[in-house]
Amino acid sequence: MHRYPATKLVLRDWLAADRTAAGNRRTFYSYLRTTLDFNIAGLVLIRFYGYGWIIVLGVCFLAASVFLAAYAVHRFLRCADTIFNSSGNLPTLFPHVWCEWIIRSKLRSSHTGD
Repeated sequence: MHRYPATKLVLRDWLAADRTAAGNRRTFYSYLRTTLDFNIAGLVLIRFYGYGWIIVLGVCFLAASVFLAAYAVHRFLRCADTIFNSSGNLPTLFPHVWCEWIIRSKLRSSHTGD
């Protein structure tokens, strides 16, 4: 991946970084929803079915949800670090704040004639 200093980036680069961060957050949220589904499935299997092999399956679902949650956090942080730190001085995790600041400064400079 190429490394560009933050001073050389144009507005579309900052907006692309914002879209990428939003995609990373959406993926993280979908992992968390799946983790919650695994938790619910495991608890339902354990609580409402008394057969030994179904209880084992419920415990497997609960264990899988723990591992999936850990993987989700690891993947989210790794992707955020790769996305925003590989480009020099881009902010981590929350580029939308910087994008709004750049848009406002571009609008101000276009109105003042800079």
